[in-house]
Amino acid sequence: MTKLTSKPILKKASGILAQEFAIPKDIAWAWVTLLLSQEEQKRDSEEKRYARIAEYEAWILELRLPTDPRNPDSSSVSPQAVKNSARNVYEWPHEYIYEEPAAPKHPDSKVTYSDPITESILNAIKDAGGSDDRAALIAILEAYAKEGKEPFANVTSEGIEWKGSAWKEGDKYNLLTIKTLNNRLANLRKKGLI
Repeated sequence: MTKLTSKPILKKASGILAQEFAIPKDIAWAWVTLLLSQEEQKRDSEEKRYARIAEYEAWILELRLPTDPRNPDSSSVSPQAVKNSARNVYEWPHEYIYEEPAAPKHPDSKVTYSDPITESILNAIKDAGGSDDRAALIAILEAYAKEGKEPFANVTSEGIEWKGSAWKEGDKYNLLTIKTLNNRLANLRKKGLI
């Protein structure tokens, strides 16, 4: 069986979540596939995986999101709308993980990250003396937010709000919590950035 972390599977899953409209079952499959790829490499049983997909699909259907007006017979909904609903309920896989990191062309050229929070997390790790202690990093990132550093917006009781790369006035903020920070650290480790 193809490994969940194989490039073609991750590309297909992130492609589904990047579409304007997709059917709930596909969104649920992509979501679970990407979340499992972010976790430590312990193999979930097929049964457990299908149960998670069914759980997410049922939740997406309960949202009663508007369907694609160009295809009224299909049950497709917007993955972006699902993502917005998921923000404080379920975790949403982080898109930046599935893009290749930009390779510097010259030793002095600046590395760019496809997600604006990545650089802040790397800076926080530096400020923490290379430690990846979650509580210490959250405290440092909260301090950045209070100083008004980009891409941060506010510190709330739920976590730290920050602006994604395509954020514009009136958009919802992304939320960084201990749990999502944990996933991001795991992915930065996978990419060899920490």
